[in-house]
Amino acid sequence: MKDFYYKVPQDLKFYTIDLERRKNFNFSLKLDKKYLEKVLQAPNKITAATVSCAITLNQKDIFVNGTISGERELECGLCLEKFKDKFTEEFNEILSTKEEIIDIMSIVLQTLALTESISYVCKETCLGLCDECGVNKNKQKCACVKERFSPFAALKK
Repeated sequence: MKDFYYKVPQDLKFYTIDLERRKNFNFSLKLDKKYLEKVLQAPNKITAATVSCAITLNQKDIFVNGTISGERELECGLCLEKFKDKFTEEFNEILSTKEEIIDIMSIVLQTLALTESISYVCKETCLGLCDECGVNKNKQKCACVKERFSPFAALKK
């Protein structure tokens, strides 16, 4: 069978008949920012992502194995500073050859949406914000004195 050039669509929607002609198909594509805006917003915003994918077929199934790697802009849960973080996520799907169009973008967007975490920390040594005055303790020291509360203080009197 003669191999032919196939331009990967930006929206990652493939005609099954085109995939059947190739049987095995590998590609890597940097996602357009318009697709990334649909997934997560600040404070967990994906700023860049590349999809690498291997598609293989048999008589009735299409196997899609891929990796999404990129960078996201996050907000620290302790000091509220913005920082960038790299990520890599994998996905594996089995689809039917009976479908006319295979939409890999929906798989990619679902995988990206599942990467969201409740809280991120900019670094392990982050000191966070002062409970009293709100200053970022990573950037400057504050003069606040924390009073230690003891439930037994009333018994001393």
